[in-house]
Amino acid sequence: MKILYIITKANFGGAQRYVYDLATSAKAAGHEPVVAYGMPGRLVAMLQKARIRTHQITGLSRDVGFLSEIRAFLETLRLLRTERPDVAHINSSKGGLALLAARIAGVRRIIFTAHGFAFNEDRPWWQKVIIRAIYLVTLLLAHETICVSNAVARDVAYVPFARRTIIKNGMDAPKLRERTAARAALGIPLAAQVVGMIAELHPTKRVNDAIEAIADIPNVMLVVLGEGEARTRLEKLITEKGVADRVKLPGFIAEAPTYLLAFDLFLVPSRTEALAYAAIEAGYAALPVIATNVGGLPEVIAAGKTGMLIPPCSPGTLANAIRSLLASPDRAKKYGVALKVHVEQEFSKERMVRETLELYTDKRART
Repeated sequence: MKILYIITKANFGGAQRYVYDLATSAKAAGHEPVVAYGMPGRLVAMLQKARIRTHQITGLSRDVGFLSEIRAFLETLRLLRTERPDVAHINSSKGGLALLAARIAGVRRIIFTAHGFAFNEDRPWWQKVIIRAIYLVTLLLAHETICVSNAVARDVAYVPFARRTIIKNGMDAPKLRERTAARAALGIPLAAQVVGMIAELHPTKRVNDAIEAIADIPNVMLVVLGEGEARTRLEKLITEKGVADRVKLPGFIAEAPTYLLAFDLFLVPSRTEALAYAAIEAGYAALPVIATNVGGLPEVIAAGKTGMLIPPCSPGTLANAIRSLLASPDRAKKYGVALKVHVEQEFSKERMVRETLELYTDKRART
């Protein structure tokens, strides 16, 4: 099969990792993957290194504008007619126009993966109504919608007649650096108690909650691996809280999961998550995890069994949870070991790829 993947941003967050893993695995299985993107980033270089063809759709961006949307639609339609893929797999939150273009181009199988929904973000009610309407059209245009968690499937239950299937995200275990080497590379004292995150510096990740929580816990460091638009606001908060000596924002680090053993605890304090790769990565490292009880996170973190779940947007509760686990190393270790077993059993890349390729040929049962 020739499979055309379409994604808006080519940085390397969760959706981009998903596209990279599927594209490279499809190529290894003898198919011909092609990846189209809007905004350039690290994903492009990684795909080119893997000898996978890429195309830029210049009008495809996160910003909404009438002319740019029309340009993106026409470019996508032209690309579809040139490539003539057997499968178009859309991974963009602005996928509606790409799906419409695929319909017009007569693509045999059109797949949309829901990596989460903007109506779960902190927005005015009227924006959420508009966004739900847009997603309704998007899901109806797709031949099939992949939901990356049970929570995402529940979120789209309001769309009548939409064909959907649950294929949870999966990944290979990262190759972990030894603790001493990981800490040395990140500039972390070997004896420090360290709470870590791997996250885009974006408002939905609620890194600000982690900073406020750490401000209330003396002698504990917070290290957040990732970059994003919220950096300036977060740096201002760090200064205001007087924790510049205990909070590190090293920025984007290639192969960030390899540094996981530098941490004693791992946080996923997001406002919304479809199914966080970061929680799965922490599981492969057998780290105790504190996560918010939102979206698909409870499908990875079982409260009191494989970690702790707390309400979102609650720095005080997060601080108490951090104190609790740091004071109970045996319980923390038990959580980490149990989480590792869980992710190894339920979140493998091999399973995700196999189920997705089956869906391309319409061999997988739907929900």
